Amino acid sequence: MQQKNDNPSFFDPKTLIAVAAVAIVYFGWQTYLGKKYPGYNQPKTEQTEAQKTESAATPAATATPGSAIETKSEVVAAPEAQEQIFNFKTDKVSFALTNHGMGLKNFTVNNYQDKEKNNIKIGQSDKLAMFEMRWAGDEKPVTFNVVEEAPGHYVGTAAVGATTVKRELKFNPENSSFTNTITVSNPTEDFKKGFSLMIPETVHVKGSSSFFFPSYEHQDFFIVHSGGTHETVNFSNAKENVVQQFQSTSILSVSSQYFAAAILDKSEIIPEVKVSSEVANKSALAELVYKPVQLKSEMNFSEIFYAGPKSIDALKAVDPELAQIIDFGFFGFIARPLLYVMKAFHSMVGNWGFAIILLTLLVRLCVLPFNIMSFKSMKAMQKVQPIIQNLREKYKDDPMRLNTEMMAVMKQNGANPLGGCLPMLLQIPVFFALYRVIGSSIELYNSPFVLWIHDLSAHDPFYVLPVLMSVFMFIQQKITPSTMDPMQAKIMLFLPVVFSLFMLQLPSGLTLYMVVSTLFGIIQQWLIMRDKSPAPAPAVVAKAKK
Repeated sequence: MQQKNDNPSFFDPKTLIAVAAVAIVYFGWQTYLGKKYPGYNQPKTEQTEAQKTESAATPAATATPGSAIETKSEVVAAPEAQEQIFNFKTDKVSFALTNHGMGLKNFTVNNYQDKEKNNIKIGQSDKLAMFEMRWAGDEKPVTFNVVEEAPGHYVGTAAVGATTVKRELKFNPENSSFTNTITVSNPTEDFKKGFSLMIPETVHVKGSSSFFFPSYEHQDFFIVHSGGTHETVNFSNAKENVVQQFQSTSILSVSSQYFAAAILDKSEIIPEVKVSSEVANKSALAELVYKPVQLKSEMNFSEIFYAGPKSIDALKAVDPELAQIIDFGFFGFIARPLLYVMKAFHSMVGNWGFAIILLTLLVRLCVLPFNIMSFKSMKAMQKVQPIIQNLREKYKDDPMRLNTEMMAVMKQNGANPLGGCLPMLLQIPVFFALYRVIGSSIELYNSPFVLWIHDLSAHDPFYVLPVLMSVFMFIQQKITPSTMDPMQAKIMLFLPVVFSLFMLQLPSGLTLYMVVSTLFGIIQQWLIMRDKSPAPAPAVVAKAKK
């Protein structure tokens, strides 16, 4: 008789079902945790490396809220995907180059400080590096294997399929510029989508942007030189997101009032530009985009990068074209010579405040003949006003005769209704040019004048200059001949107050220019008014009354 075996076998169906159920529950739970907590149950060293290479992974990792992350393990684990950091520092600048796009992080200008005494930082962003390279439409930078040939000289290589990219970035410490060359070998059809070089920036909103209380504390804007024209796009004071595109661009810059990061294209293929900013995220991005139409077995691209102060001499030392990122406005052809004159005065007196005073006096002396013509014409018009008023009453029903008589009277007394306007119109370009020179000169940044003014690029801390300008403008109005009616004259008396309010937050260098110019105008008017020209002949007045 066969003895019954009471010990259950491992291959018993019930046992197998139980093991399978446990395995399903275990692996199901692990899968759920893996979805909810990416990187769950990985060793700390592996997780750290994954975090370092996450931003460099090519479309190998994609994720949406609530979905699984699909990762190509060979990309994540590849040594070349790990972030490489190369630090560089001189007395002028410091930065860290990353192999993620071969961009620059924490770019700092060490020889300039902001109002809080911190070194100036350019191209700051939490997500992007300045001048990093990306394939068009890709949200992650190209990952390079970088070799430091010498301090500030880096060569990186990257392979995408059969396509090889070599990028060489070399820093010139003498002028804070970079020469950048990109060589693409065996490009495929996908390369026609192009690639981008990025300039990110955190949007700074400091001070007021209102008309009466403007601030030069921090103005951020894009500057694009496209098709022979200059385009400036302000984004720090924008109330909504900014998105613009430009074709055939040679220069791209993300600038503040006194500092800039810029790209000067030197390639055979003319790039495009995309600029954008987001108000909510306080971020801005400028992209120089190359989209080749025809492919060659080897394609070369070259650029000059610059990051630093907007000094016209420094920019010209890099490349004369780069000086165009200093926006002197419509009257730049007048502003540039004025800037060099001011620099010449500074070399003589050693103080930028006194250089502004000398420049202002020189400009006022140059336009003095036009001012004399204007004041003499205004004075003559004031003297003939009683005669003209009588003629208007006498010939109110005969406009033709009125015009004839008025012209005869003004000719006899040397009065010209346009004589007071034309000289002033000729001075307007000089005024605006000088205004832009003083407001845009990095030379005035943190430069002291005298006593309480320790920074000519900042507003007067005690508002002495704006008050003085208001007082001088009031005096000038009171002694200026006028043909306005009493009501208009009273309204004009409020202009000094309006201008004073407008100048409260502007750089003290600009206010100093206005004060000196207005004081010169008062002295000039006083001297002209001393000239006691004879009044209109009584016979002429009597004839007008008849």
